[in-house]
Amino acid sequence: MADQPLKAHFVADPFELPDGRRARVSAYPDGSIRFRVDGLPYVLTEAYLSGNPEKDKAILKISPGKQGSSASHNYAELLESRNKDKG
Repeated sequence: MADQPLKAHFVADPFELPDGRRARVSAYPDGSIRFRVDGLPYVLTEAYLSGNPEKDKAILKISPGKQGSSASHNYAELLESRNKDKG
């Protein structure tokens, strides 16, 4: 029998970011955490995943578009143009 994917035992209600994108966090019985964010593409630009578990925290940062990558669409420019149109 093939391994079945883990079912999340906690799924936070989706929340809306200031630019209209939606995000959600899920937690799994094996201790893993999943982050889901609308508005692709993203690149991982920062990750702190080890250290002293007594005082440090895991930090992940994803950035839109071509910030340090060859992502095909520059989402940051799209957001900037939307903000100019609003104000």
